[in-house]
Amino acid sequence: AFVPPPKVWSAVVGLAPHAVQPPPALFTAMERLTAAAFGQRRKMLRGSLRALGGEALLDRAGIAGDRRAETLDVAEFDRLARLTVNDRSGGDPDNS
Repeated sequence: AFVPPPKVWSAVVGLAPHAVQPPPALFTAMERLTAAAFGQRRKMLRGSLRALGGEALLDRAGIAGDRRAETLDVAEFDRLARLTVNDRSGGDPDNS
């Protein structure tokens, strides 16, 4: 035990993988998007995602380019990743 006891709360969190994993192409696209989006602090998405399609990609996803990565939810990142895979393969990301 610590003296004095720390004034913090703690918890144990368990994580389990989904039974159905995303296709490798979609997983790779999500990794690239999140790395680019969060790679530079306080940068708007239109700039941080420029190499991946920037403003055009964001427009197609219905996401404003002046938003920052931390304001997107998982569904919005998923939509961007699926559009990225479609652009590269010309097909359905679930069948990649």
